[in-house]
Amino acid sequence: MGEEQRQILQMVADGKVSADEGARLLEALEKGQRRRRDLDSPARMAREKKRIIRERIRDGETGGFEGLRDIGRMVRSMIRDSIPGMDEDELPDELEEPVDGDFKPLDGPLELEEGTRLRISRTPVRNSAGSLLVSGNDGSSLEIVGDESPEVRVSTERDTVYLVWSTGDLHLSVPQTVEELTVKILGGDIIINDLSASTRLKTKGGDIGLYDVTGDFSAKTMGGNVMIRLGEGWSEDSKASTMGGSISLEVRESTGARITARTMGGDINVGEGLSAERRSGHTGSSAVSIDLSDGEDGPELKLKTMGGDISMVVFEEETSKDDAGKKRRGKK
Repeated sequence: MGEEQRQILQMVADGKVSADEGARLLEALEKGQRRRRDLDSPARMAREKKRIIRERIRDGETGGFEGLRDIGRMVRSMIRDSIPGMDEDELPDELEEPVDGDFKPLDGPLELEEGTRLRISRTPVRNSAGSLLVSGNDGSSLEIVGDESPEVRVSTERDTVYLVWSTGDLHLSVPQTVEELTVKILGGDIIINDLSASTRLKTKGGDIGLYDVTGDFSAKTMGGNVMIRLGEGWSEDSKASTMGGSISLEVRESTGARITARTMGGDINVGEGLSAERRSGHTGSSAVSIDLSDGEDGPELKLKTMGGDISMVVFEEETSKDDAGKKRRGKK
């Protein structure tokens, strides 16, 4: 069985296409594989997969939270059985349901002590979606941003604070006193901006954006893209993976990291200023290693995608007050 046939079977198992649609795709692939190779780029295929997932979540065709969890299990099982070399840790973990607890409405700013662990999740609601935007602040208060925000509930257990909401987009201002941030949502995007906390992000059907982050991170999405811009002072091992999406990475000129990028079903594009130390594979299944550590013991960043492209570029750094503040807030 060829790689393209396996990808179509995975799309069926993932609920991106119906069984009948999958059969038609397999038939078309068999008849015009050579012609399709010339007409369809990996990036276009990734966008189509993402569109299908979002439409099915929006239209409620996924069978609810339990149905999506079952689909996730089937996808992982099929990939392990059919694709050699695809390890368990490369696949998105199951989304967990919000923790049970004594939740109360978050009516105002919430003071968070140094070392706080923050857990954020969105309660799955049929035919509903909602994205999360987290912006770092230099104080010690967690606040909801915006006048038309959804209702947020909070529960505290020792050094851990749990936040949950149900529908609509949520914008939070999170203090740098947060040591660890975990976000798990279904059917929405996650955007993190200017934060130094250790970050764990998981979503199905949405994009993940990490901008000017200085702490270590793990980002996993099924059906979405991942955008990363490393902050000044970032120096911890991190990783990002997606199934059905692409990954874009911006590194600073001073980033002393070892980067490994791997894709199945896409291309790897290395921009000016980055030199690939090692390449392997071919179009549709390839890997690239880049060493910016200058022989030092630098952090390692792993990027993996199935069904999408990976692009990596260097952006020119600018000296400003904001940059200086970010540097002070870097590694704790």
